Amino acid sequence: MDTTSWQGQIKANLDRVRENIAAAAAGREVALICVTKYAQDAWVEALLDAGAEQLAENLLPRGAERFARLFESGYRFTRHLIGAQQSKKLKLIPGQFDLFQAVDREKVATLLNEHLQAAGAELDVLLEINIAGEEQKHGFGADGAVETAARLAAECPALSIRGLMAVPPWPDAYADDAEFERETRTYFRQMRSLFDRMSADCPALTGLDTLSLGMSQDYVWAVEEGATMVRVGSALFAGI
Repeated sequence: MDTTSWQGQIKANLDRVRENIAAAAAGREVALICVTKYAQDAWVEALLDAGAEQLAENLLPRGAERFARLFESGYRFTRHLIGAQQSKKLKLIPGQFDLFQAVDREKVATLLNEHLQAAGAELDVLLEINIAGEEQKHGFGADGAVETAARLAAECPALSIRGLMAVPPWPDAYADDAEFERETRTYFRQMRSLFDRMSADCPALTGLDTLSLGMSQDYVWAVEEGATMVRVGSALFAGI
């Protein structure tokens, strides 16, 4: 595929995802986070040229370095860091990202708070919830999450807790597509309920406004079930 063709494909993919989100949102504002962790640099630039406004990477230091190069080239966008991070790499976050979507345990919150305070900085964050209780996944349990959020807000003042994120089990955990949709929607509804309960029960968390759910295979369901933010990657680069 020549350059013009794949650039057009990326724009068409972006437009299609946005249309799907708008149809599912029924008038609500839902943010599209374009996940670029597997994309070539040229593809990412084409995505930005097509109008993408928020990008996400998951690896350090690679993600920070990519975003820095794009900023040096004149691009401007909101910088997200997704995925669990090793404790030793948390020091690379201050000043490099606008939102960290994977505060998945109290140790991470405490260490990140220390690094931010040392840099004289603050950072918007989301608490990652292991909504299905999967042993192989990071994240806070749903039970006690409200109390945990209130405690972290008090103990980690450099972290501005904006909301919650979650990744339900992958499709191969289910017998068929119907079961995948049914169970995934159930987890999304549980996350929406938890988010609403946290908003009601934690008045100190005045900035709660983000529920990050859904990826390429399930973002439409996530929006229909109340997500305010979706993280889409492979659907944006399909057909290239």
